[in-house]
Amino acid sequence: MSADFSKVPTRDILDFAAAYPLAWIVPAADPSTALLMPLLIETDADGTPLSILGHMPVRAPAGDALRRDGKAVFLFLGANAYIAPGWVSQTDWAPTWNFLSLKIEAASMQVDEALTKPAVEALVRHMEARAGSGWTVDRIGPRYETLLAGITGFRAPISKIEPRFKLGQDESETVHDEIKRGLGDHPLADWME
Repeated sequence: MSADFSKVPTRDILDFAAAYPLAWIVPAADPSTALLMPLLIETDADGTPLSILGHMPVRAPAGDALRRDGKAVFLFLGANAYIAPGWVSQTDWAPTWNFLSLKIEAASMQVDEALTKPAVEALVRHMEARAGSGWTVDRIGPRYETLLAGITGFRAPISKIEPRFKLGQDESETVHDEIKRGLGDHPLADWME
């Protein structure tokens, strides 16, 4: 069988990026300055992805590259696992690697200090909603402004989204079920549903 691992519903793409917000920011002007930062995908009222909202250290070389040329690629990697042939009853089956990934391109990233506080607070709200602790940045107190001075916010309108969810879609139903069983409670198993 063969499958198109890039045919992923928008809702699944958004759920994936929400669950795995840590992504590489790769400036087109200087890919060697790439850095990992937590990012959020902003959507319109209908759930269509519009932009990436994030922050980075003020002194990050990536920031300089992005100010020169706002083109960037964002690379998200989620749950992934080696899939062992021993899990599968098909004797000529070869090992593989299953994973969730997402590549987003932006042609005009806007690095802007005015976005710093909104970007940080949106990220904290998102992560705290998942953690369930109810913590807010107000609890930092006066130190919050000092921390904000060391980072800068950005927004990057999305020009292209390329998901790649390799989850055994190209396998028979039997092999798919065997892989899922072999994964046990690995997070990848839930995405195979």
